[in-house]
Amino acid sequence: MRKQLGVAFCAMLLLAGTARAQNPRKDEHRIRALAAHWQQNWNRDDPKALAGLLSADADYVTVDGTWLRGRAEFENWRAHIQPPAYRHSSWTNNQLTFRFLDPDIAILHIRWTINLSPAQINVPSRSRSGISTWILVKLGSGWKIRAAQNTETRQASH
Repeated sequence: MRKQLGVAFCAMLLLAGTARAQNPRKDEHRIRALAAHWQQNWNRDDPKALAGLLSADADYVTVDGTWLRGRAEFENWRAHIQPPAYRHSSWTNNQLTFRFLDPDIAILHIRWTINLSPAQINVPSRSRSGISTWILVKLGSGWKIRAAQNTETRQASH
Protein backbone atom coordinates (compact mmCIF):
# COMPACT_ATOMS: atom_id res chain seq x y z
CA MET A 1 0.00 0.00 0.00
CA ARG A 2 2.83 2.38 0.88
CA LYS A 3 4.46 1.73 -2.51
CA GLN A 4 1.18 2.46 -4.32
CA LEU A 5 0.79 5.73 -2.45
CA GLY A 6 4.36 6.68 -3.38
CA VAL A 7 3.72 5.93 -7.06
CA ALA A 8 0.45 7.88 -6.93
CA PHE A 9 2.22 10.85 -5.28
CA CYS A 10 4.97 10.83 -7.95
CA ALA A 11 2.32 10.70 -10.69
CA MET A 12 0.56 13.72 -9.15
CA LEU A 13 3.83 15.66 -9.08
CA LEU A 14 4.50 14.78 -12.71
CA LEU A 15 1.02 15.90 -13.74
CA ALA A 16 1.36 19.12 -11.77
CA GLY A 17 4.64 19.87 -13.55
CA THR A 18 3.06 19.16 -16.92
CA ALA A 19 0.09 21.39 -16.11
CA ARG A 20 2.48 24.18 -15.11
CA ALA A 21 4.10 24.09 -18.56
CA GLN A 22 0.64 24.90 -19.98
CA ASN A 23 0.18 25.93 -23.59
CA PRO A 24 3.17 27.83 -25.01
CA ARG A 25 1.21 28.87 -28.12
CA LYS A 26 -1.47 30.48 -25.97
CA ASP A 27 1.23 32.22 -23.93
CA GLU A 28 2.98 33.35 -27.12
CA HIS A 29 -0.30 34.86 -28.30
CA ARG A 30 -0.79 36.62 -24.95
CA ILE A 31 2.75 38.03 -25.02
CA ARG A 32 2.24 39.38 -28.54
CA ALA A 33 -1.09 40.85 -27.39
CA LEU A 34 0.66 42.56 -24.45
CA ALA A 35 3.10 44.24 -26.86
CA ALA A 36 0.19 45.26 -29.13
CA HIS A 37 -1.65 46.73 -26.13
CA TRP A 38 1.50 48.68 -25.22
CA GLN A 39 1.53 50.23 -28.70
CA GLN A 40 -2.22 50.99 -28.61
CA ASN A 41 -2.16 52.50 -25.12
CA TRP A 42 0.93 54.59 -25.90
CA ASN A 43 -0.70 55.91 -29.07
CA ARG A 44 -3.94 56.75 -27.22
CA ASP A 45 -1.82 58.65 -24.67
CA ASP A 46 -3.42 56.61 -21.89
CA PRO A 47 -0.98 56.53 -18.93
CA LYS A 48 -3.31 54.47 -16.71
CA ALA A 49 -3.87 51.74 -19.32
CA LEU A 50 -0.16 51.73 -20.20
CA ALA A 51 0.80 51.39 -16.53
CA GLY A 52 -1.74 48.57 -16.19
CA LEU A 53 0.51 46.43 -18.39
CA LEU A 54 3.19 46.50 -15.68
CA SER A 55 3.24 44.41 -12.52
CA ALA A 56 2.64 46.47 -9.38
CA ASP A 57 6.33 46.08 -8.41
CA ALA A 58 7.77 46.71 -11.89
CA ASP A 59 11.11 48.36 -12.56
CA TYR A 60 11.13 50.49 -15.71
CA VAL A 61 14.25 52.25 -17.02
CA THR A 62 13.51 54.96 -19.58
CA VAL A 63 15.62 55.66 -22.63
CA ASP A 64 17.31 58.56 -20.78
CA GLY A 65 18.14 56.37 -17.78
CA THR A 66 15.37 57.39 -15.39
CA TRP A 67 14.63 54.40 -13.12
CA LEU A 68 10.96 54.15 -12.24
CA ARG A 69 10.02 51.82 -9.40
CA GLY A 70 6.50 50.47 -9.41
CA ARG A 71 3.41 50.83 -11.56
CA ALA A 72 2.25 54.02 -9.80
CA GLU A 73 5.58 55.80 -10.34
CA PHE A 74 5.54 54.81 -14.02
CA GLU A 75 1.98 56.10 -14.45
CA ASN A 76 2.86 59.41 -12.78
CA TRP A 77 5.96 59.80 -14.96
CA ARG A 78 4.04 59.06 -18.15
CA ALA A 79 1.21 61.44 -17.23
CA HIS A 80 3.15 64.37 -15.75
CA ILE A 81 6.94 64.13 -16.01
CA GLN A 82 7.86 62.54 -19.34
CA PRO A 83 9.14 65.14 -21.85
CA PRO A 84 6.17 66.72 -23.67
CA ALA A 85 7.42 65.62 -27.12
CA TYR A 86 6.72 62.01 -26.13
CA ARG A 87 3.29 62.54 -24.57
CA HIS A 88 1.50 62.81 -27.90
CA SER A 89 3.90 60.67 -29.89
CA SER A 90 3.19 57.57 -31.93
CA TRP A 91 4.86 54.23 -30.98
CA THR A 92 5.33 51.41 -33.49
CA ASN A 93 6.44 47.88 -32.62
CA ASN A 94 8.69 46.97 -35.55
CA GLN A 95 9.98 43.57 -34.43
CA LEU A 96 9.28 41.27 -31.48
CA THR A 97 11.63 38.52 -30.38
CA PHE A 98 11.05 36.52 -27.23
CA ARG A 99 11.81 33.28 -25.47
CA PHE A 100 10.61 31.59 -22.36
CA LEU A 101 13.10 31.41 -19.51
CA ASP A 102 10.58 29.41 -17.46
CA PRO A 103 6.91 28.63 -18.10
CA ASP A 104 6.04 31.78 -16.10
CA ILE A 105 8.94 34.04 -17.16
CA ALA A 106 9.83 35.34 -20.63
CA ILE A 107 12.26 37.85 -22.08
CA LEU A 108 11.03 40.06 -24.91
CA HIS A 109 13.01 42.39 -27.15
CA ILE A 110 11.05 44.98 -29.10
CA ARG A 111 12.53 47.08 -31.87
CA TRP A 112 10.44 50.25 -31.85
CA THR A 113 10.07 53.59 -33.53
CA ILE A 114 8.55 56.68 -31.96
CA ASN A 115 7.33 59.54 -34.13
CA LEU A 116 7.23 62.68 -32.06
CA SER A 117 4.33 65.09 -32.13
CA PRO A 118 4.68 67.66 -34.94
CA ALA A 119 3.27 70.28 -32.56
CA GLN A 120 6.39 70.05 -30.37
CA ILE A 121 9.22 72.48 -30.99
CA ASN A 122 12.94 72.30 -30.25
CA VAL A 123 13.07 68.56 -30.96
CA PRO A 124 16.20 67.57 -32.92
CA SER A 125 14.54 64.68 -34.71
CA ARG A 126 10.89 63.83 -35.26
CA SER A 127 11.59 60.09 -35.19
CA ARG A 128 13.47 57.93 -32.71
CA SER A 129 14.25 54.21 -32.84
CA GLY A 130 15.35 51.82 -30.17
CA ILE A 131 15.16 48.46 -28.49
CA SER A 132 13.28 47.63 -25.32
CA THR A 133 14.08 44.59 -23.24
CA TRP A 134 11.19 43.37 -21.11
CA ILE A 135 11.18 40.68 -18.46
CA LEU A 136 7.64 39.33 -18.40
CA VAL A 137 6.00 37.35 -15.63
CA LYS A 138 2.86 35.30 -15.83
CA LEU A 139 0.36 36.35 -13.20
CA GLY A 140 -2.73 34.17 -13.29
CA SER A 141 -3.57 33.64 -16.95
CA GLY A 142 -2.06 36.95 -18.10
CA TRP A 143 1.40 38.41 -18.57
CA LYS A 144 2.79 41.61 -17.05
CA ILE A 145 5.99 43.58 -17.53
CA ARG A 146 8.12 43.06 -14.41
CA ALA A 147 11.20 44.91 -15.66
CA ALA A 148 11.97 46.98 -18.75
CA GLN A 149 15.06 48.71 -20.12
CA ASN A 150 14.95 51.02 -23.14
CA THR A 151 17.87 51.87 -25.39
CA GLU A 152 17.78 54.33 -28.25
CA THR A 153 19.62 53.16 -31.35
CA ARG A 154 21.67 55.61 -33.33
CA GLN A 155 21.61 55.80 -37.09
CA ALA A 156 25.03 55.45 -38.67
CA SER A 157 26.14 58.70 -40.34
CA HIS A 158 27.30 58.50 -43.94
